[in-house]
Amino acid sequence: MRHESTQNSRALLIQLARLGDLVQSLPAIEALVDAAPETPLDVLCSAPLATVLGEARNIGRVIPWDGGRWRAWGEQWSEDPNGTLRAAQAYLAGLGESTYGRIYPLNQHNRSLLLTHLFSSPSVRADWDDRSEARIRPWTEYLRHIATRRGNNRVHLADAWCGMSGVRPRGRAPLLQPPTVDLPDDLASIGERQGLWVALVTGAGEADRCIPATTWGRWTHEFLTRTDEGQVVLIGSGRERETGQAILESIPALFQGRVWDATGRTSIPQLMKLLHKCRWVIGADTGPLHLGTLMGSRAIGFYFSHARVHETGPYGEGHWVYQHAAQAQPERWPIMESIALICDDQRRAASDWTLWRNRMDQWGTSFDDGSGQEGVEDARATVWRTLSPTLCESVAA
Repeated sequence: MRHESTQNSRALLIQLARLGDLVQSLPAIEALVDAAPETPLDVLCSAPLATVLGEARNIGRVIPWDGGRWRAWGEQWSEDPNGTLRAAQAYLAGLGESTYGRIYPLNQHNRSLLLTHLFSSPSVRADWDDRSEARIRPWTEYLRHIATRRGNNRVHLADAWCGMSGVRPRGRAPLLQPPTVDLPDDLASIGERQGLWVALVTGAGEADRCIPATTWGRWTHEFLTRTDEGQVVLIGSGRERETGQAILESIPALFQGRVWDATGRTSIPQLMKLLHKCRWVIGADTGPLHLGTLMGSRAIGFYFSHARVHETGPYGEGHWVYQHAAQAQPERWPIMESIALICDDQRRAASDWTLWRNRMDQWGTSFDDGSGQEGVEDARATVWRTLSPTLCESVAA
């Protein structure tokens, strides 16, 4: 059994989703730390992603959750219930001898709710329905409505998670220092020489959000032709090794000395260091794009399929998103337009795409297509004042 002695002195935030969601949980994490600096905040996340938070400020513990192991135990249960139970109990005991007086579950599914009760103090479990009704439920119902109706939402997911956690956005984006790790020898000079360094995110977590290798090959060729300062770093998981090779093979040999293929060759801390060395990161709505903003890179997102700029665009200020007009795979990509943004700071229209740039204010981040912000500002303020009225009392009407 866990001890109850620390139940009122610690808080726990639960985020079990993928890399991009963990990165976009940082605004809520930092707002919680600012709101209650005397209360240590621990974070429970997927074990492979725990190192992302190694440089985050003022987090107590990062608790790695091994989802694969728990799935395996579920499959073993019918054959060996006693042995499986002992293994699960030992795992839980190894995570720490404490329960929590405050729990912030950002994922509204059964696994997250189970963990909420496993780590809650008895007092939290006793009044959980009242707490969730007052703080969490209005935001979860709002997000569920947006997801099913695909309405004209302008509240970013990261800011909605702030509301679910009972805090307002801080009005600035989180930034992390690069981890102190060594890169592979042939990648160590990335960012060290002068140049316009750009990271291309070659893959995505979902197949329908992957940008074709032919598109990246053309983008790389055009960019390196446009500027002699250009340097391109290809990033991605092991699944993108073939994509990286295809991009390299599609460009002239003259340019290959200015392309660095890091696909499948970096740990998450090494990837964070690489992104910190690049001035720009470009890709679909996927984890490494968001990780790049956390490391100080400016982002350009190509959003299509089910990705929507206002909900999951790169968080912060000064990032750009090309939003495709339809959910289908685009036939034309904003290659020359995005290169003009990087090289000339020139905003160009692209057929079938809308270009958005984001900014920060007291409601978090929002995106502007150049047509004016007044209505958007009013809509975001209305959502906040409706769903979290007590948090908005100090904000001028």
